[in-house]
Formats: sequence, C-alpha cells, structure tokens
Amino acid sequence: MAVVVSLLAAAMFGAGDFIGGVAAKRLRAIQVVAGSHIVGLFGSLLFALATGASATMTDLFLGVVGGLLGGVGVWFLYRRLAVGPMHVVAPVTAVSAAVVPTLWGFVIGERLSAAVGAGLVLALVAIALVSRSTPTGGEAPVTAVVVGESLLAGAGFGGFFVFLDATSAASAPWPVVSARFATGVGLALYLLATHRRHGASAAFSWLRSPVVVMVVAVGVLDTAANVAFLWATSRVPLAVVSVLTSLYPIATVLLARAFLEERMNRWQQVGLAGAITASAIIGAA
Repeated sequence: MAVVVSLLAAAMFGAGDFIGGVAAKRLRAIQVVAGSHIVGLFGSLLFALATGASATMTDLFLGVVGGLLGGVGVWFLYRRLAVGPMHVVAPVTAVSAAVVPTLWGFVIGERLSAAVGAGLVLALVAIALVSRSTPTGGEAPVTAVVVGESLLAGAGFGGFFVFLDATSAASAPWPVVSARFATGVGLALYLLATHRRHGASAAFSWLRSPVVVMVVAVGVLDTAANVAFLWATSRVPLAVVSVLTSLYPIATVLLARAFLEERMNRWQQVGLAGAITASAIIGAA
C-alpha cells in the first residue's frame, strides 16, 4: 500500500508542476507560488492539527529556512515551465533536486558509494541529452538559461529536503506548515508592498481571474502529495519513498505531451529515461 501511495504522491507532484507551469503562462510565477502556497498552508495546517503532533521552535525554524529555499525553487520552476519545454525542465529539475542532498551528505562526512557516483555521472549525461534541442512548431529552444534555471529550481527543492531532514521525526508535519507560512504569507506581503500605491485590491486582482482555479488546484495537489509522502515514509524506509516519488517528471512530461503537444527527439527520450534512473539511483543511496 505504501508503494502505491508513494507513486500517487509522485503523480500529484508531477501534475501540480504541470498545472503550475500552465498557470504561470497567464499569471506571474510569483503569483502562482504565493496563491498555491497559501492554499498549501491551510491544507498542511489542518493535517497537522488532525495528527496532534508537536514541534520545537528549532523544528519550525528549520521548516521556515527550508520553505524559503523551496519557494525560490518553485518560482524558478514555474517561471521556466511557463516558457518550456516542459520535457526538458522537469527531468533536469528532478536530477538537481536529487543531487543536492547527496552532495550535502558528502560535505557533512557521509561517503558516496560507487552507485551514487555512477548516478551522478549518469545525471550529467542525462542533462546533456535532454538539452539537445530540435524545436518544431514554435517550441521554445533549449538554452543555457533553460538548463541553468531548471538546475536552480532543483537546488531549491534539494535544500528544502535537507532542512526538513534535519527536523525531528516527531514534529512532522509542522515543519511543512512553517515552510508554507514563510512562503505563502511572505509572498502575499511582498505583493502588497509592490502594489502599495494601488492598494490590496490591485495586488490581488489576479484572484478574480479564472486561472485562480488552477492555482488552487496546484495548492491542493501539493498538500495532498506532501501528506501522501509523509504517510508513506512512516511505513517504509525514506529511501524507498524518495526513489518512487522521484518519478514525478513522468507525469509532467506526459501531460505536456498530451495537452501542449510537446515532442521529444530520440536523444531527449534517452535523456529523460537517464534522468529518472539517475534520480532513483541517487535517492536509493
């Protein structure tokens, strides 16, 4: 059952990324992040209250720092997914998100196994392959900016995982609540500050757009995916859940293919498979 839930979490993460990227085509990426994280704040808060868990100030602080890093990652991700191509952005982000915690473990004294070393090499090759672009039909070309911002997005997610891992297990899911509070409320205040001359109605005028339904959907999917992730990790080893949820780019790529008619050349198909494999190898270490 935990395996099924982990795969469901991966599907929800991937679907949320796709919808967030599409929403960012019509709204500013920062508006999508702010709106979805406020929805996520209420969702994770309700879940935390239902579990009856407790957390220390240290746990909450680590959640805030991790949330800020994750928020930057999501901003880069939605910004880049809005332009595309999604079949490049999603796997490159996933690889970067897997590599950062691994490298951090090396910095704090953990040894890298031969399997992880092979995974890192495969990840670099995969990034090179998915970056081979032959754009057709108006598809955005793969540039250094596309790859660079995708890597930064993954690095933000990786930082989020590092700080969450530093919290006590008994505190879950409160660090997620503090993370969503930091980004959701922080970005809402930022939007107010940047529109102070025109008032709150101007800062949040986008809430009246039909696209806000997509923003809410992203928040719901993100919250549900996090709940599923936490549930699965309480029943099977974290490494197993991490490997399975690292398959989330498959959902993003398939949705982009179905609804945006994105097409991959053969090298990019090999690169996508390599990226997913590399993420799985690194996550299992």
